[in-house]
Amino acid sequence: MSNASLEQAQINLTLAYIVNYSATDYTSGKQIPNPTAAQVSQNIRNGLSNSKMTQDKQFSIVWGPAVLRDADSDGYAANITVVLKSNVTDQYSVVTSGTDFQSPQDILEDNLYETLVSFQKYVPSCDSTAGISVGTDIGLSSVILTTDANGVMLVDFLKTVRASSTINVIGHSLGGALASGLVLYLKNARYLQAQTFKYTCQTFAAPTAGNDMFAGYFDEQMKANAIRVWNTCDIVPMAWNADTIGAVKTIYGSVAPPSDVIKELIDAIIVTATPLNYRQWGNYGSQQIKLDGTVVGNITDFFMQAGFQHILGYIFLLGLGLGDIHMPPPPNTQEK
Repeated sequence: MSNASLEQAQINLTLAYIVNYSATDYTSGKQIPNPTAAQVSQNIRNGLSNSKMTQDKQFSIVWGPAVLRDADSDGYAANITVVLKSNVTDQYSVVTSGTDFQSPQDILEDNLYETLVSFQKYVPSCDSTAGISVGTDIGLSSVILTTDANGVMLVDFLKTVRASSTINVIGHSLGGALASGLVLYLKNARYLQAQTFKYTCQTFAAPTAGNDMFAGYFDEQMKANAIRVWNTCDIVPMAWNADTIGAVKTIYGSVAPPSDVIKELIDAIIVTATPLNYRQWGNYGSQQIKLDGTVVGNITDFFMQAGFQHILGYIFLLGLGLGDIHMPPPPNTQEK
């Protein structure tokens, strides 16, 4: 990886994590019930100011955040999307959030993989056999349709952006899966064709968004303008590909083995996912950055190991330190 590619990946990971935690209380580390756009905006601004790769007013919020809240009384943020403008390059970054485990809708978006929806719903010109999971479909629709505090949707904002600008679409985890669908939707949206934007996409730790036909369509459309970053010790990118998810049973060896219940669940997922042909994009012209992770010897709980590899692992593998991205306290120091 070149120095320029590494620096861009560090910036984009920082942006993704800042948005991921933007509906979190930074004192308690807990999710904010019914977060307001103002609260989320302030957390994003604080994150930008206090992170190594984004400090010194390098980025400004130019649209959003658009906050979709759960319909229940807690109203936790299910999806957060924001557009940030670089004051250095004048490029725009569309960043959408990863999973909030307090949010029922986020859990659905992560786990509804048993059925595919044709991506023609978003890009009529693509092959009807290109499919995305129902969970990806729910999340992508939410990102597209949710307005910001001024009642403006993402596409309507982008209509006002200077023609020929570069639009970077970024996400971590669930946000990465949604980003891969979102960038194709924006690139092909008839309302934006006159803008002649250049689109790029970078995802981190993303599960598969769709099937092999969707992955092939993505590669054909994006070519070298997309980069998928994944840690070899992260189990999330292994879902929902039947050929890779089986490795979840042995990935952490004797250090942090999964329970028999988890192994049985993985076997059931393989049976369900096999005929759906889930595939990651990045197999042709698009690029991958494969990060060679290492199992942490003193983390013996399977879920704790998986959580470390999925979040903190990317920080270290991309050459950053814990204090380089402004994040809330980790679970073991959170106030009760």
